Amino acid sequence: MKRDHRQTTLSTSDGVDDLQDINWTFEGTDTQYLTHGLHNYPARMVPEIPDTLLGYYKNQGVIEEGDLVYDPFSGSGTTAVEGRLHGLNAEGNDINPFAVMLSKAKAIPLERGSLSEARDALINGLSQDLRDVREEYDQLGEVDWLEMPEVRDGWFPEPQIHELTAIRDRIDSVEDAFGEAYARFFRIVLSHTTRKVSYQRNGEYKRYRLSEEDRVEHNPDVEPIFTKKLKQNMKKMQDYSNRVDHDLDTTIHYSDSRTAVEDVGENQADIVITSPPYGDHQTTVAYGQFSQDPALLTGKVTYDEMKDVDKTGLGGRYDVLEPVSNLEEYSPTLKTTLDTLREKDGRSDDALDFFRDYYAVMEQVAKITKTDQPVAWVVANRTMSRVNIPTHLITRELCESLEYEFDVNLPREIPTKTLPWENAPENVEGTKGNLMANENIVILRAP
Repeated sequence: MKRDHRQTTLSTSDGVDDLQDINWTFEGTDTQYLTHGLHNYPARMVPEIPDTLLGYYKNQGVIEEGDLVYDPFSGSGTTAVEGRLHGLNAEGNDINPFAVMLSKAKAIPLERGSLSEARDALINGLSQDLRDVREEYDQLGEVDWLEMPEVRDGWFPEPQIHELTAIRDRIDSVEDAFGEAYARFFRIVLSHTTRKVSYQRNGEYKRYRLSEEDRVEHNPDVEPIFTKKLKQNMKKMQDYSNRVDHDLDTTIHYSDSRTAVEDVGENQADIVITSPPYGDHQTTVAYGQFSQDPALLTGKVTYDEMKDVDKTGLGGRYDVLEPVSNLEEYSPTLKTTLDTLREKDGRSDDALDFFRDYYAVMEQVAKITKTDQPVAWVVANRTMSRVNIPTHLITRELCESLEYEFDVNLPREIPTKTLPWENAPENVEGTKGNLMANENIVILRAP
């Protein structure tokens, strides 16, 4: 398969016999090529990582076309997209319903002709519909024929929220005529438009509004934002669809990776490539907050579902798992880290809860992956209560306690990412600490 989607230097595995010979930072490369550019997502794994790993393991004969790549933290679907580009079936799961929708929209190719027909059905008459919405809102202060989404008050200008809702209704009509996959593609365009139109500060990964004075000046024109993004995404999907095998299968489960075997089954995956959350969602990357309004505007997700995403992520309020009493014995590095946190009266319980849940995922992945096949964990070392958490070492030790065999650790710098570079863990004004600026790709072989 010809792969000419970007210009790179040492970001390809062609002809490379040792993964440590690759520059894993990939600074300056295009991370938005093909459907990777359909929609932003926080802390997204750069596609060059799974692209390079899959290429390497194919060249080494470890995997071959038609095999299955699995990602227990699907997120925006980066691994699933690269799996399809490499001729692999892909499977994954995520507890964020918006992430599931985005992964499917990016990874499942659409027929060019049908996509154009569905686009025409969506766009024809859209301008008049939006004019009608605006006129009725100007006259009555509401649009009584629209069923408004469950978004929280004060997060959208008027009448733009009504116009977004009218687009949602048109997408619902497209779904009736063309099917879920085509409507899903348009819902991602609507989601992008929703973030641009709302009072959300788009540079933030958590849910923060523009200042009151900036809100007064915020009066976006919905239609051109939507149609511009639609045109861009159409081109990306058409290019992607032309490059991949439409007979492959991509399955993304709306389910928890801590119980993933129930959906995926045992001994299914030929390779695993995943980027787990850096920590519990509420204090690190709030995937649910990022996704909340875009998800609600799609009309397919409820407010309660979105509200629970960050609470039920790793280290959240998860009541199914029992504490692992000897977890600290499995990882000396974890024990040392927790002892340091305890000495400082730091957040040792939060850290332990996170790694308990992470360990449960490792157990599931061990069952899902075929023996001796590669499992790559892309992790960053966060800071809690001023204590660095060496997640890459803890990942290795916990996996080894489950009889994974360690292969290699590949450090990389993070040149750009939608994350804060500093935080204030003690909530003391003017006091900040450094956060993640590099990652490690920890590769082991499944037991």
